[in-house]
Amino acid sequence: MVEILNVLDQLEEDNSTGELTLDSLVELFIQLKSRFAEDYKLCNLSVIACSYALPLFIRVFQGWDPLQNPFRGFEIVSLWKSLLLSDQEFTASPYSQLISQVLLPAVRLSVINTWQAREPETMLRFLDSWKKLLPPSVLHYILDYIVMPKLNSAVGCWEPLHETVPIHLWVHPWLQYLGHKLEGIFETIRFKLSQVLVAWHPSDASAYTILSPWKAVFDSATWEHLMSRFIVPKLQLILQEFQLNPANQKLDEFHWVMKWASDIPIHLMVDMMVRFFFSKWQKVLYHWLRTSPNFEEIKNWYLGWKELLPKELLAIESIRYQLNCGLEMMNQAVEGLEVVQPGFEENIGYFRVPEQRQFEAQQKAVTQQAAMSFSMDDMSIKEVIEAHAQQHGLLFKPKPGRRHDGRQIYAFSNLSVITDALNQKVYGQTEEGWSLVSLQDLVDKHQSSLS
Repeated sequence: MVEILNVLDQLEEDNSTGELTLDSLVELFIQLKSRFAEDYKLCNLSVIACSYALPLFIRVFQGWDPLQNPFRGFEIVSLWKSLLLSDQEFTASPYSQLISQVLLPAVRLSVINTWQAREPETMLRFLDSWKKLLPPSVLHYILDYIVMPKLNSAVGCWEPLHETVPIHLWVHPWLQYLGHKLEGIFETIRFKLSQVLVAWHPSDASAYTILSPWKAVFDSATWEHLMSRFIVPKLQLILQEFQLNPANQKLDEFHWVMKWASDIPIHLMVDMMVRFFFSKWQKVLYHWLRTSPNFEEIKNWYLGWKELLPKELLAIESIRYQLNCGLEMMNQAVEGLEVVQPGFEENIGYFRVPEQRQFEAQQKAVTQQAAMSFSMDDMSIKEVIEAHAQQHGLLFKPKPGRRHDGRQIYAFSNLSVITDALNQKVYGQTEEGWSLVSLQDLVDKHQSSLS
């Protein structure tokens, strides 16, 4: 204690004569803390050190602009953090007092006077550099009372129709610091987007540029609501008006729709494609096949459309089913059979073992053109039912541990079904037992159970 008092007396003398500097002060207290660790805590020497350091720090950081020169004083503050910060406290420590009185006023002044929220880099650079040295209370104050007001003001002035820089470029970088605190800003952004999307046309690609980066930011329910309300109806209308013409096909409208394939929730995209594109696509193919066509041209037409579909859609069973319906018609024409327009109910019994169909096609090829063979994916009766369930928004899955006569029992919505893979038949459970049903019967039974 005598040695400590002697050091403090010398310290007071140096301070009164103006000889005290931050370097000499920090060296002095580093030695005290190293030699007398317990007494350093007992006597609260960190408070004494802060009282001497504070006016010296104010002079060092006078005129400092943290956005232009973020690393000024960084090393000396790092040294003082270990001297002033106790093991138990951070917010109420002398160190927190030092940062609040020296750094915080400089940050507040610089941000209010010079920082623009649309150019976040300088502020982010400062925070990235100092975040390990800023007490939590100071960091939260900077974010809540200095950054957030600037962001709110900038988003309030944002005009989606007239901006040249997408808003996500200057809002998303704050996700790491502000997280859920940005939700109020997100609501403002969604409101402004909804106002301009009312008059949006799918030919305008700027909507995709603005909206797409927000898919990973908005929660799934909010994103689906945004897509289903403002985007999907416009794309559906485009597909309804889209003309399929093998002789002179124009694809601009189709590309407008496919641009959104990875961003629209997949079940909405699949439903739209099945209802508004494939129904039309299959009719065109059906009429083409009934006019003694060139099968090589049809093959190239089919492959061309398949290549235009994004991988997200080709991975869906019901989309592959629609393509396979086209292949089935093509194989019927090659085999010399009557071409039957696709339909789940009418053609459920037509699916046959691929090897048998390929053999018959080879035996019944009547022309050089018909000698070509179309390959069809091996769709089992289970896959057909699964695709049909997806088309109607219903659930189809196995019931674990449930079997009948050795066959797996499946749930088709709230109905129980089993399949006969060999004969391509479906049986539904009724009060009397198991009876043969069509896919339309299953849908009708589901709907009647809801009434």
